[in-house]
Amino acid sequence: MKNNPTTTILNWLLAASVLLSAICFTQFFFRTREMRSLQRQVINYQNTRTAVNLLVNDVVAYSKRNPAILPILESVGVKPAQSAPVGTTKPASN
Repeated sequence: MKNNPTTTILNWLLAASVLLSAICFTQFFFRTREMRSLQRQVINYQNTRTAVNLLVNDVVAYSKRNPAILPILESVGVKPAQSAPVGTTKPASN
């Protein structure tokens, strides 16, 4: 049997193709695993955010019935601080 240069070149190309396919598969495997992990984290974040928003809405509704909670809401930034009424101060006279 003679050594055919075409067969040798095709064998080397096949080996290179198998090696590159293995590298691509490995990268695909680890990146999809990382993506699934990140998706779980995003879903957990969204669920937590939804729960906190519902709690804040309930507390704001409660503050309409019981204004004693307003200082707490203002301290955490949920409601802006109420400013003093505009008409209560007297202008200085010269």
